[in-house]
Amino acid sequence: MQQPPTFNPQQPVTGSPRPMMSFGEAVKTCLRKFATVKGRARRSEYWWFVLFVTCVSWAFSFAGMVSPILSVIGTILSIIFTIPGLTALTRRLHDTGHSGWWVAIIALVYAIILIGGIMLIAPYISQIADAKDVDTMTVFAESMANAVSEHEVLSTVMVVCTLLYMLLWVITFIFAVMDSKHGTNKYGASPKY
Repeated sequence: MQQPPTFNPQQPVTGSPRPMMSFGEAVKTCLRKFATVKGRARRSEYWWFVLFVTCVSWAFSFAGMVSPILSVIGTILSIIFTIPGLTALTRRLHDTGHSGWWVAIIALVYAIILIGGIMLIAPYISQIADAKDVDTMTVFAESMANAVSEHEVLSTVMVVCTLLYMLLWVITFIFAVMDSKHGTNKYGASPKY
């Protein structure tokens, strides 16, 4: 007697993919799954949300030139949208069969860069704040040059972390533009097929 065929996730699934998510559906899904890293997200879900966040950020940046309160609102929204953006990226990586830990590593490297930058510039903030009659950018540039020369080890760590950060984003971008993996993987069923 012949055995029934078994499902192999490595074998392509026949049939047509589900329709692409609409812009509104993608935004609603990402906001609804605000802090959800489990599961998978299609390309359309992730990239429509990226477009939404980019448009909102640009709109408030331009509006901030007219009204400072709109600039503050835009900054707050950008901070708020960071969480669903990172969780959507995590689910997007899951959909391509990659670990969401890539996002955590990027966040860690970014935190190192941010803390290192604060440590470099903190001693010189008073110089920049006191520069009333001199071009502030010149004072800032001189202060940064002093910080880099006085803290060579920290500056080197910052350069290495910045290069690593850019490399990690390139790798993650490549993963994010890949097509969905057919079938079920360890992160769940394919939302596309």
